[in-house]
Amino acid sequence: MSIQCPKCGFKLNSIPETVTVLTSDSPFLPKLFDGTLNKVVCPKCKMTLTLDGGHLVFRDAEKHYILYLMPEPEDGNTEALEEEIDATMTDEAQAHGIARPTVRLTYQRPDFIEKISIHKLGFDDRLIEYAKLQLFRNMDELQLSRAAHRLLLDYSRTNDEHLFFFVYDRESQKPVNAIQVEMKDFLSLEEELMQNEDLQRELDAAFPGCYVCADRLI
Repeated sequence: MSIQCPKCGFKLNSIPETVTVLTSDSPFLPKLFDGTLNKVVCPKCKMTLTLDGGHLVFRDAEKHYILYLMPEPEDGNTEALEEEIDATMTDEAQAHGIARPTVRLTYQRPDFIEKISIHKLGFDDRLIEYAKLQLFRNMDELQLSRAAHRLLLDYSRTNDEHLFFFVYDRESQKPVNAIQVEMKDFLSLEEELMQNEDLQRELDAAFPGCYVCADRLI
């Protein structure tokens, strides 16, 4: 493949094939996590080009899990896209007589990476997003502002004792702080979910479709 840099017009030759589908054992996952997957740098103007156009799929066939990364619609109306994905997955499962997989949709690459990490760690992503919501509700506005900040799981530091979250500045899209949550508190929430039907209904109402993100509630 060869492409032309949209910034300076320089022609880049021998561009590697674009990877669009990843699996739980994919050799391309490290490239996704270190920020180099489907990216090339123009040798003339140094602009970084993303070759996949913001379209990626992660599949875990064994655990019946599918995760999409798609560009957010230009008009900002995401509801139709989310409903289409949910309906398509339901129809496909019924047509093939199989259980409907867990389906998730993201619009930003960091969220896509976070969802893969949450899945590989074995957590229910709805509980992770619910935990984020509780942090926004309970922490001082100067430390964690709904308007200025967003939270992403720091999968590299999360361990048996703590969950770690990056605090990202919404404007700069850079981490400015970190928050830790006692793992025992999170596991207590997980246990409560299994026993408390009211909490189950609350989570179902909060995250009814394939887009599971605390930002929507915030």
